[in-house]
Amino acid sequence: MARSPFRCFLSGILLFVPLFAFAEESPYRLDSIVVTATRTESKIKEVPANISIISREQIEEKGTRTLTDVFRDEQGVFTRSLLGNPKYSTIDIRGFGETAAQNSLFLIDGRRVNEIDMSGTDLMQVPVEMIERIEIYRGPASVLYGDNAIGGAVNIILKKGDGTPSVIAGLNTGSYDLYNPYLGASGRQGRLSYNILTSSYETSGYRHNNDIRARDAFGSFSFDLPRDFAVSVKAGHHRDTYGLPGPLTDADLHGGVYDRKDSKTPLDEGNTEDNFIDVEASAKPYETIFLSMGAAYRKRRSSFHYDMDGNPWDSMRRFETMSLTPKITIKENVFSLKNTLVGGIDYYYSPSRSNDLGTGSDSDTNINKTEYGFYVNDEIHIMKDLLFSAGYRLAKVKYDIDYTDNTGFLAPINDFVKKEKDAFRFGLNYVFPERGNIFVNYSKGFRFPATDEYFSPFAAPPINEALEPHTAKEIDLGIRFNFAKNIGASATVFSGRHKNEIYYNPLTYTNSNYGKTKREGLETSFFWVIVPGLRLDFGYTYMEATFDGDDLDGNRVPMVPRNKLTGALSFALNNLTLTFSSLYAGDRYMTSDIRNAYPALGGFTIHDLTGVYTWKGLKVTGGIRNLFDRQYSEYAVISNSMGARNYYPSPERNYILGVQYIYKF
Repeated sequence: MARSPFRCFLSGILLFVPLFAFAEESPYRLDSIVVTATRTESKIKEVPANISIISREQIEEKGTRTLTDVFRDEQGVFTRSLLGNPKYSTIDIRGFGETAAQNSLFLIDGRRVNEIDMSGTDLMQVPVEMIERIEIYRGPASVLYGDNAIGGAVNIILKKGDGTPSVIAGLNTGSYDLYNPYLGASGRQGRLSYNILTSSYETSGYRHNNDIRARDAFGSFSFDLPRDFAVSVKAGHHRDTYGLPGPLTDADLHGGVYDRKDSKTPLDEGNTEDNFIDVEASAKPYETIFLSMGAAYRKRRSSFHYDMDGNPWDSMRRFETMSLTPKITIKENVFSLKNTLVGGIDYYYSPSRSNDLGTGSDSDTNINKTEYGFYVNDEIHIMKDLLFSAGYRLAKVKYDIDYTDNTGFLAPINDFVKKEKDAFRFGLNYVFPERGNIFVNYSKGFRFPATDEYFSPFAAPPINEALEPHTAKEIDLGIRFNFAKNIGASATVFSGRHKNEIYYNPLTYTNSNYGKTKREGLETSFFWVIVPGLRLDFGYTYMEATFDGDDLDGNRVPMVPRNKLTGALSFALNNLTLTFSSLYAGDRYMTSDIRNAYPALGGFTIHDLTGVYTWKGLKVTGGIRNLFDRQYSEYAVISNSMGARNYYPSPERNYILGVQYIYKF
């Protein structure tokens, strides 16, 4: 008799109950500090939103080697990968499917790293070894961060130097010729703190033409100057080359000619170079006033080569981003009520240039995006344990578009587009002392079209001025509660109404606005420290993402599963921690199947096993991914013109082994 994916999930968990559970001191650390929710330091129990922290300890306990793996077990977050590695991986907050890359904002220490085109965020640009913690904010965060934050925001907090100077060296190896060495140093000398890291990441990949080779160098420095003045400087360099194995159709996978590891595009490839510098100066002129000024510059280049059956096509993309982000924080009582006010201006100037060269074609496209916004957010303690918060942002954007067809076939284009949107949020949060909090939050968010959603030289007209920004209004109700010192749970229900959601219409071959869509769901988590060193974690997400009205009414948004279930069991004894984790993701319609006309992409259940041993400065990590060798595909796309179902097979069972040593002087 066939076993359902859900039963497989529970069987895997229960099989290991006697051995493994997740070890941590307490379910919820309510006084943990987050910065993403308010752009200033706040205790997590005072935040009126479903926000979570992935700590450095959690990353290490699970033996996580890529950012995609870090997010896999998070409630309300869906991950998928085209290549089986962080390159071309997508993190989807609150169920946006194929447009998730444009609807989830990524920050590195508060610096936005989403691209201005449809490519989204490159998750290869940050080595896992450089990460201190990750904060995930679910729901519209446009008041504080503007564009792209309509589904939520992720803030990756990098390590800072502290304490005795130390050197870290490590090597990860494993299946598919994985070779990942890294070397770094950190510490504090008087007023100077520093953390530097260099790393390499190489693998041949699960499939043919699935290799990737990356190099990274990061540095973070901070200077504490007299009179409460400080300066921090961060800089980084990333470069990579990688293969593009492409999809396989149903006929390919079942016709006996190709297997899951094969590639029909053995000559397709890409490469990237990304450099940035981020400087922030801060001052505290008065006890209740904190000032900061951020300035950053980023330069990114990416190129692609596609063979296209002997008709090569090459594309080069160059992006720059210059930003200024002044901010003021005032912590001053109002009528004897504790109050925190945050306000600022975000300015981004992002020039881009692309060149496309192929058989019979040669063109240059220059698009400069200028965005600026003013925001303010206030939080006041109406009573000792009751907090009210309100915020507002006004944002304006301009796209300057210049296109030249070097063959002379198409007429040149020189024009611009301007758009303006606002956002708001209201929150009410009640704190149960030493126990948890309950909150309600009503917010409006937005996202502006990406540059290549606005412009295509082959569209009619080439500049799609009719394309409107996507807006959403959402209400969240949630609770986070520790029932005892060893048991905690959380639950958030949400309902969002979206207008003018932007998508690529495969039926008309243009970028368009949906009339209305909606997202309703439930995000839950449960933690139980059974005995010291033995812990159980569960997480469940129910997501109903559907079209609302018109001829698509009631259809599900492609690539969004209704159900996601995660579990982890871990056992810690002396210096050894063993963790068994499971993930079930339900079925979802393939990308571009907006009519839900084709069979859904099947759900899957996968299990991982990880062991971590520490002794003084030595750490050894071993892991088995996809323990029971499940064959599945996280991503697939429909070709509406040909009716073909195109799959990107995910890796089967694979192994990882890592060794790390930290020497403190």
